[in-house]
Amino acid sequence: MPSDLWSEKDEDDYGIPVSRSGRGSSSPPLWSLRRLRTYAPWVACLLLFALYLTGSLKTPSSLKRTNWSRFAYVQYATDDHNLCNAVMMFEALHRYGSKAERVLLHNPQWTTTGNGGKDRNAQLLTLAVKKYGVTLKPVRLLDERGEMTGGPYGDGTHSSWDTSITKLRAFELTEYERVLHLDSDMTLFDHLDELFLLPKTPVAMPRAYWTDEPAGQWPLTSLLILLEPNAAEMKGMLSTLRSWWVGSEQQRTHTHAYDMELLNHRFGSSALVLPHRPYALLSGEFRRHDHSAYLGTINAPAELKTMWNPDAVLKEAKLVHFSDAPLPKPWIMWPYDGLAEIQPNCTSLHDTSTCRERDIWKGLYDDFRRRRKDICRLLSVAAPEWKRYKQEVGAA
Repeated sequence: MPSDLWSEKDEDDYGIPVSRSGRGSSSPPLWSLRRLRTYAPWVACLLLFALYLTGSLKTPSSLKRTNWSRFAYVQYATDDHNLCNAVMMFEALHRYGSKAERVLLHNPQWTTTGNGGKDRNAQLLTLAVKKYGVTLKPVRLLDERGEMTGGPYGDGTHSSWDTSITKLRAFELTEYERVLHLDSDMTLFDHLDELFLLPKTPVAMPRAYWTDEPAGQWPLTSLLILLEPNAAEMKGMLSTLRSWWVGSEQQRTHTHAYDMELLNHRFGSSALVLPHRPYALLSGEFRRHDHSAYLGTINAPAELKTMWNPDAVLKEAKLVHFSDAPLPKPWIMWPYDGLAEIQPNCTSLHDTSTCRERDIWKGLYDDFRRRRKDICRLLSVAAPEWKRYKQEVGAA
């Protein structure tokens, strides 16, 4: 009879048949292994729900959804060259999937002369807005006096160095909780969104590890500035600039106080210091022979000071800032004799000559120029005459 066949209920927890005394035989014990397997998922769900109600499993605040509209990357552009550089920076942030907003502080003259037209600057502004989601903000340019002469746009004779103070207009972006200003003469290897989530602080900057000052006295570098916008801070720094300018006139000197000096004057003793590894690698590091400052091995045991691997350093870096003075910036072609004088030397490693630093260094410049051509449709500026150029920049 079918009722006499063994069923799953006629086996113990290990599948071994057990005796039974007919239909009226007793059911398995209340807490048998089989029943535990049956009800365990339900018990686990009840326990997890109870833990949630008590707060034990609530989502950590660090994992909650971030409102990225509170944060923005900022670039400034006062001439044709750094406008292209800024657009290249926004392209990189777009390519790497940055979630924060993007703002361009720019020469207000472009708003009227471009007028959505066909000149190169107008086209680059349109590209920034439509393809990379950039918000345009025309601003009055600033120089070391805290103002620009020759009308609201300046007289056209100022270099990008003269107007580098304009980057401090980022303090006026009070519609954001925190903004990150990046110099445009650099290459990004990844987005920097993680910096927006650092502990609250008015300003965070890396140290200028390449300076000649003792390690404990390195100034802050303004190539990267994470800041909390504050109109009062901007007003105070402009006041400081003007007082410096008046003082220099009285002493018949010219101070050339740029943004880096001003930020160190205000925040040198209070800023949150960002590690220069990986947030402030200079291209010139590949030309140096002593890498202890960058590696952080000053006063370290001798065996640690030789741990230099250019490929590993490049891989860990979030960005590289082009700084090989007196060699021109990467949008200007190299003078042949200037390249021969400045490029990294080939080094001897275990009786074998290697030019890896030189290959990396040249590759960084080649990549910048290629992207400039692809993104901005601009060719590099012709190389200057080396001896004359060095005299102009005070390096002769």
